[in-house]
Amino acid sequence: MKDATHTLTPQQLAAVETVLARYQGKGRSALLPCLHEVQAITGWLDPEICAAIGQSLRVPLVQIHEVIEFYTLFYNRPVGRRIIRVCDDVPCYLAGSEAIIRACATRLRVDEGGGTTEDGAWTLEIHPCLGRCEQAPFLMIDDEGYGHVTPEQIADLLGGKP
Repeated sequence: MKDATHTLTPQQLAAVETVLARYQGKGRSALLPCLHEVQAITGWLDPEICAAIGQSLRVPLVQIHEVIEFYTLFYNRPVGRRIIRVCDDVPCYLAGSEAIIRACATRLRVDEGGGTTEDGAWTLEIHPCLGRCEQAPFLMIDDEGYGHVTPEQIADLLGGKP
């Protein structure tokens, strides 16, 4: 794993190796927690890291990719250090999520369909449902949720990002 597709610091590499050692041989039942822990260290799950996970768990690589592709919170491509997820399902859309998405995209200078800022600081994701219809429009920044958001709040929520 020393030639990982994206460069890992020695500390990240050691942390990943520790996680893999802890899950060694535990099979598919350990796949989700292992993926979560490794992604928390590396930011995303590149092909070499996936191969190392498969080898450690003794899980076929195809099954690892099936899980990564199924769950929207796993990434097989680089994403920003911070992620803003905006719900655009029917309740949020009717409550104004389109304007929230536009405000986020404008503030971050990314496409309204989502994307990562040039400096890699932020990724904007549009989600079909974040499970908070009663707080529409709803968004999440990293793991923190914000309900009844207005476009005017976006600058403050993004921490003054120009």
